[in-house]
Amino acid sequence: MWRWLAEAFAVAAKDLRTEFRTRVAINSLGLFALTVLAAVSYTVGPYRIAAEDRPFLLAVLLWIVIFFAALAGLDRSFVKEEESHTAPLLRLAASPSAVWFGKLVFNLLVIYMLMAILVPLYCILMGYTILMVWEFVLILVLGGYALAVITTIVAAIIARALTRGALFSVLSLPLLLPLMIFLIQGTAGVAEGTSEIVSSTVRAVLSMGGIMTIVSAALFPVVWSD
Repeated sequence: MWRWLAEAFAVAAKDLRTEFRTRVAINSLGLFALTVLAAVSYTVGPYRIAAEDRPFLLAVLLWIVIFFAALAGLDRSFVKEEESHTAPLLRLAASPSAVWFGKLVFNLLVIYMLMAILVPLYCILMGYTILMVWEFVLILVLGGYALAVITTIVAAIIARALTRGALFSVLSLPLLLPLMIFLIQGTAGVAEGTSEIVSSTVRAVLSMGGIMTIVSAALFPVVWSD
């Protein structure tokens, strides 16, 4: 158990060191998110949406920015191993489950860093008022985890494909669409103060994250060793 944890966190630490040196994923996610946020705040603005429509429509825009920013940068987690020819060494150095968990931790940290910067800016620029703050934080945490799980396993599947970028989006969107719908409903609920919608969203997102974790953990050794 301790050896497995050491291998997993060694993989995550290696990716973090590489990312802070090259800043490929951080720059891709950050620039995409900030560009879209600036465009949305300039064209839509905080006062061009009717008051009764604001909770839902602003929730839609928020999660569109987060999801497509993730698609712009998180496909690199396994692609860079194939491009730099370090994947065979990684297969020898760590067990498949440890590699999967380490990559998941890295993607999760990147998503949480993106959210920590993007969400407050979005709420300020768009005038998005959240009535249930702690429930909103919980939805962000659970949604970020489910997003990281899905993008990690899809990135592993497409790592050796020729059209990686297009294939990553094509495979990710069917898995991410139900998650996005639940997260939009929950975010609109915390903006309106509707506890029933929020609680059902938390259960749904938690279930999706758990199911995808089990499926990904079972599928990854086959994908990684193929």
